[in-house]
Amino acid sequence: MKELLINRGIFFLRSITQAKKEHHVLGLLLVLWVAISLFFSSPEMTAGINQTMPLLLVIGLLTYLILLETSLWLFNRFLIRMGYPSLQEMVSQFKQLEEWQQLIFLWASYALVLLTGTACIATVL
Repeated sequence: MKELLINRGIFFLRSITQAKKEHHVLGLLLVLWVAISLFFSSPEMTAGINQTMPLLLVIGLLTYLILLETSLWLFNRFLIRMGYPSLQEMVSQFKQLEEWQQLIFLWASYALVLLTGTACIATVL
């Protein structure tokens, strides 16, 4: 049993050192999420304040960051699988466009964000 735990620990440490940067951030956010929820549920924190409001704010922010990191990771994986150039290469190609082309692209992106926000609000109502 002890040998199994040692082997699992070595495997865990080896996988952490071989992980990419985005996996470190995601792991840190998940550990922070658990730690914050345990901190706010301690008996000292429940004495004088409503413990749910700060906990909801912090966990909401951490959930947003986790979803943002996961979607960025999935987007990069999608680019690699589909054979598209990397995100850095796309940014450098965007900077080579003329000003009016960049402006049209930015206005189109803004219109998509506005349309998405409007659709989300319409869905809620």
